Amino acid sequence: MIPWPTLNGKSIGKVLIPSSWGSNTGVIADQTRSGKLKVRADHIKTPNPFTVIMHMTLEEYRVFNVWWNNTDRRGVYTFSYPKINDNTGEQVEYQFVPESAIGVKNTSALNVEVSMNWQEAT
Repeated sequence: MIPWPTLNGKSIGKVLIPSSWGSNTGVIADQTRSGKLKVRADHIKTPNPFTVIMHMTLEEYRVFNVWWNNTDRRGVYTFSYPKINDNTGEQVEYQFVPESAIGVKNTSALNVEVSMNWQEAT
């Protein structure tokens, strides 16, 4: 696990309100010939998904981009970040969803919105 990138001793990016998360069920249901569902337990722990939208200054985005390409190796390593669905500041281990992309939207001259898909590290 690697730390989230910082600039001048402060974590970069601010999670915006449109960010969202979900919770996966822990069951598999198969339909029998009679039409009833046969329910059984799925994996013990399936990672919960997070759609994260962050506001960054252009300088912060440059630091993030270097961290993403060189330190995190484009999503190879897990990273620590304060728990997204809580405000306690507790550090949680996340990882980028495999085969997902990072989207960048320029909202003004020196500000960008970066959208990413994370999941709890397994």
